[in-house]
This record gives sequence, structure tokens and C-alpha cells, in this order.
Amino acid sequence: MSLSRPSLLRRLARRILSPLVIVLAVLWALLDATLWRWLSALGRQLSHLRFFAWLERQIDRMSPGWVVTVFAVPFVPLIPLLKVTELWLLANGHYFTAILFIVGTKVVGVAFSTRVFAIAKPKMMQVRWFAWLYGVLTELVELGHRTLEGISAWRATRDWLRRAKARITAGGRGFLRRKWESARRWVRRKAS
Repeated sequence: MSLSRPSLLRRLARRILSPLVIVLAVLWALLDATLWRWLSALGRQLSHLRFFAWLERQIDRMSPGWVVTVFAVPFVPLIPLLKVTELWLLANGHYFTAILFIVGTKVVGVAFSTRVFAIAKPKMMQVRWFAWLYGVLTELVELGHRTLEGISAWRATRDWLRRAKARITAGGRGFLRRKWESARRWVRRKAS
């Protein structure tokens, strides 16, 4: 019994794409679990700036509809400007600077966004369509986490990360610096 061509292609695609999708899902969950928390903490540190105290007062005065608009609008003109800057850096051969710029803008942008969202969320949740969209997205994230919990590779990766974090924090202050110096000495020995 032979398989039809579409069926064979579908099975082949599924066989190839399944591991890729799992790896991408695990990477996304790792980013969500670690970077988002770190950037949220950075956003909380930003809250000590006077600008955020001023922003909170302004948000308290606005209607919920305006808060949603004010939350989204500032990012719209910035995105093309940042992309043009990234492309200019890459086109002129400033690859390292471009990478630093891209990573830096992402870190600062997410930290800023998390703080603004924390300030504006109570008012934005009063807008019916925003509350619905937020609920749908939250459910999708939770579904993704539940799906990943069912994958043994994810559980093994998560456990490995927990053990690595425990080893790093057990090292105390200067642990990463000692590891960095040790790695530098090893590279120098290999180079000579």
C-alpha cells in the first residue's frame, strides 16, 4: 500500500517541523520566564524616576479610552526610527554597535513598556475590547505553558536551569567574575 504524495509530504513536514516547533516553544518559554521577569524588575527600578510619577498623575486624570491610546501611540513613531537606525548601522559595517543598539533598545523598550503597562493596566482594563483581548492573550500564554509542562524535554530543561541558577547563586558575590576570569585564563593558555 503506497501513500499518496500529499500525505507523504505532510508526514515529512510534520516530522521535520515538530522538533523545530518544540525548540522554538521552549526558547520562547525560557525568554518569557526569565527575561520578562528581569525586565519587569528593571521597569520597577525605572519607577523611581520622576517621569513615572508624573506619568501616573497624568494617567489618573485620563479616561480609560485615552489611556489605551496613550499606551500604544508613543511606540508607533519610534519603531520606524529605530529600524532605520539599525539598518544604517548594519549598512555602514558597524555590526557590533548595531547588535548593542538592537539589544539595548529591546531591553529598555520592554522595561519601559512593563512599567507603563503596570501603571496604566487598571484603567485600560475598563475598556471592554482591551480587557477581552488581554484575557485571550493571557489564556494563550497559559495554554502554551501547560503544553510545555507536558513535554519531557521542557521539564528537563527547566530543571537544568533551576540547578544552574542554584549553583550560580550559591557561589555568592563575585561568582560570575571568578568564572569569567577562569575562562579568560583558559583561553590564554590555549592561545599560547
